[in-house]
Amino acid sequence: MEQKTGVLRATQPFSVLDDASLRELAPHVREVRFRKGEAIYREGEPADVLFIVARGQVKLTRRHATERTQLVAIAGPNQAFGEPGIIDHGPRAMDAVAMEACEVLAMPTEVFWQALETHPPLSRRVIELLGERLRRSGREFQDLVFFDAPTRLARKLLDMAEDYGEAAGGGITVTVRMTQGELAQMVGMSRPNVNRLLAEFESQGWIDWNEGRPILLRPDLMIEAAG
Repeated sequence: MEQKTGVLRATQPFSVLDDASLRELAPHVREVRFRKGEAIYREGEPADVLFIVARGQVKLTRRHATERTQLVAIAGPNQAFGEPGIIDHGPRAMDAVAMEACEVLAMPTEVFWQALETHPPLSRRVIELLGERLRRSGREFQDLVFFDAPTRLARKLLDMAEDYGEAAGGGITVTVRMTQGELAQMVGMSRPNVNRLLAEFESQGWIDWNEGRPILLRPDLMIEAAG
């Protein structure tokens, strides 16, 4: 029970709750384990559970009519996923697949909504997070229209540093692991193009790819490049 409480305490939006409220919520959340490559849910399925990553990584993808797959996001430890369908009472909008052996907390829809109704600060935080997500989605669309490939890649790396970053000396380490192909899917570019641009960023001393956990060595210069 303490492990569940600790994960909830470290996860947005539940981090706004006090310890007593978290301890009340924890018994209604169950632990589920998934093997690497196992589907947690598929696009179009009913959205009846909110998930929180306790250990491992989960990739969220969309499948297009052309059979191409777009990597939308990666959920790492202490991050929630699967909430869009719960909030709008619709089906799952994308696939969720374990990138490695994962342990997640599963919160039924009715538990989530009861928590929102009982705790106004939690409701406010959910609204704030939705606003942040809408703002970022709009910016990503503008990136595709107005910015060239190097700028789009720099902006995506900065976003990932904001979402998953930890300070490391004078730089920032992205704590989730990804392949260059997965990064290419996230920015809508080919893998060879991403590979070439990452090599250019490394030659300028901006990043260290670090076997898929990028270290932003000069985030200040990347911010300038990202406009």
